[in-house]
Amino acid sequence: MKILTLLISLSIFFAPHISYAAPAASVAATINNEMITSLQLDKNVRLYMASKGINPQKVSAGERREIEKSVLSDLVKESIIIQEANNQNIKINDQALNAEIQNSIDKAGGSRDAFYANLAKQGYDEKLYKEKVRNTLLTQALINKNVLRKIIVTDDEILDFYLKNGGQITGKANVALLVYANGDDMDNNAEKLIKSPKNFESTAKEISVGPYAENGGVLGEMAISDLASPVQTAIQGLEEGEVSKVFSINGAYAQAKVLSKTTSSKNISEIIDPNLVVKIRDGLRMQKAGNKIEEYISGLEKKAIVTIK
Repeated sequence: MKILTLLISLSIFFAPHISYAAPAASVAATINNEMITSLQLDKNVRLYMASKGINPQKVSAGERREIEKSVLSDLVKESIIIQEANNQNIKINDQALNAEIQNSIDKAGGSRDAFYANLAKQGYDEKLYKEKVRNTLLTQALINKNVLRKIIVTDDEILDFYLKNGGQITGKANVALLVYANGDDMDNNAEKLIKSPKNFESTAKEISVGPYAENGGVLGEMAISDLASPVQTAIQGLEEGEVSKVFSINGAYAQAKVLSKTTSSKNISEIIDPNLVVKIRDGLRMQKAGNKIEEYISGLEKKAIVTIK
C-alpha cells in the first residue's frame, strides 16, 4: 500500500540524528534551525546501501549521487515530521518504545542478541535502532492525530469488512427480506417500512423480487453466519420487529426485518474481539485516507525553511 510504504520509508533505513553543530563536517542541508551534516548523510547512505544489498565498491559516481539525493530528501522529510511532532508535544514513552522493539524481535523469531547481531551487519547499534523506532512511532502518532483520527469509520463498515473476510457472528435469526425491483418502489416504501415495520411482510408480498416473496420474504430461522454478509451487516444492532435501512445485495437494493434474533447487541465490540475491531478500524482509516497523508506531509514541507547545500 502506497501510504504504508510512505510511513515506513520515512525512517526505516535512515539514522535519525539531526545535529545543531558539527565542527568536523560540512553542512549538507538545514531544516528550519536544524542541520544535517555531510558525515551524517554519508553514514545514512552506507546504511541504505547495506539495507538494499548494494556493494559500495560497485557503485559509480553518478549512481552514488542519485542515492545521496534520495537519502537526503528522506532525511529532510523525516526532520520536518519529527520537528512538527515535537512542536505538537507528541512523545513516545519508553514503555511503548520497548514494546514495539520487542514485537520486532518476536517477529524475527530469534533471541534479542541475535536480533541486534543481525542489525549490526547493516550498520545499526542498539542506540541507533531505538532512535529509528522512536521516530517511526512519532511519525505514526503525528499522522494519527492530524489525519487518521479525523476520518470516520462506522461500526457497519467494520462489520462488513469482518464478514467479507471470513469473520462470523454466532447466534440465530429469522429475517424477512424485501428486494426492490426498481428505484421507484424503494423511494415509495423504504422510509415508511422503517417507521411502520408491521407492513413489511405484506409489502414484500406485493413488490419484492427476492426469495420467498410469496411468504412476505420470510427466510426462516437459521444461523446468522449463514445469512449473506450484507444482511448480517444490515441487521446488526436491530431488535426484534425492527426494519433495516436500505442496503445493496447482489447488485440490487433491499431491506431486512428482524423477526427474531439471539444476538442483538448494539455494541460491535461485544460481537467481534475488541482488539480486532481496533485493527480493522485503523486499517479502514488508512484505506480512506487516500492522498490525505501525502497532502498533510506536503503541507508541512511547504511551511519548512529548507536549504540544500
